[in-house]
Amino acid sequence: MLRPPVFRPWPESLSSMLEPMSKIYAVEYRYVTDKDEEMATVRPSHRAFNGRLADEGKLLAAGPYVGTHDALIVVRADDEAGALALLEEDPFHRAGYINERIAREWNPVIGVLA
Repeated sequence: MLRPPVFRPWPESLSSMLEPMSKIYAVEYRYVTDKDEEMATVRPSHRAFNGRLADEGKLLAAGPYVGTHDALIVVRADDEAGALALLEEDPFHRAGYINERIAREWNPVIGVLA
């Protein structure tokens, strides 16, 4: 089931959100596949957590892949460990609903994040 998006206005310049030395990381979540009902009860706090990171300029985009139990979270961090540490307190992670988290440095060259 598709969830309604949470809209946040883009700043006048996205470069203002990015510190000169920070990097962008794409973090992929692989969720457990047998806890959909339990996850639904934690989802509001998971989204509130992500919303706070977005308000702080640390999270640039997040959302599930359609038709899978995976998600993509795009964050600012100094390194891979920092990207994962930023998401350590995610309620889905703390509740054990994420089987795997993979962080990769990403270099957008076209589009609003470039």
